[in-house]
Amino acid sequence: MDNVPEEPTSNQKSVTFHVPNISGQLPITLALLLIIAMLAIWRPWSQVGTSARTITVTGQADITATPDEYTFTPEYQFTSSSQQQALSDSTKKLNEVVAKVKALGVADDKIKTNANGYTDNYYDSGSSTYYASLTITVDNKALAQKVQDYLLTTSPTGSVTPSADFSKAKKLQLTNSARDQATKDARAKADQSAHNLGFKIGKVKVFQDEPEDQLVYPVYGGVAEGLASGTDATSTPIKQGQNDLTYQVTVTYYIN
Repeated sequence: MDNVPEEPTSNQKSVTFHVPNISGQLPITLALLLIIAMLAIWRPWSQVGTSARTITVTGQADITATPDEYTFTPEYQFTSSSQQQALSDSTKKLNEVVAKVKALGVADDKIKTNANGYTDNYYDSGSSTYYASLTITVDNKALAQKVQDYLLTTSPTGSVTPSADFSKAKKLQLTNSARDQATKDARAKADQSAHNLGFKIGKVKVFQDEPEDQLVYPVYGGVAEGLASGTDATSTPIKQGQNDLTYQVTVTYYIN
């Protein structure tokens, strides 16, 4: 006979097991663990109330160096009852000076000319005055001396002594060096305050780099006035001295 399963008796109980749906709860559990880990690393509660705790310091660097560029700005004045004659004299003079300066060794792209005129009604309503000027840039002291010696013989008005300044290349080099020193100075001041006052310096909140053009201070030499044509005199030696470059940065640090 075939085995027929017995019917459960009244004394036997049926037991049912329920298996939880782990696959549905696992992503939620992992997400919660990830959030907890991120909060433990970030610790946003430690930053609450500390955003206003900062210290601001100014770092400065002062660099002194010898300038390597010389700029001349001689001017000439021409007055005549004939406007055309005054303009002609002005043009002739500029051409003469430019040709000589180039012969001395000044590059053509280092010479700029300018001429303008007006009617001088105060002195003589029938006269016209023209002003001619040159801007000559030289990057060699020996050549600058030759240019000055020559310009003194051209009867210029005002000063013919060049202004001594830093060339663009040297200014960039000095600025980079000054910026490096200024940022280190700012950090040193912040560390000193932290040590003296009992706190710790945190990350940088704000960094302000001062404009470069406002921080270069050239120091000019003496003045050599123009001489009358035919006058024998020795040109004043060029003494470029040294120029100062000051650079500043402002840094705001968080306080821990």
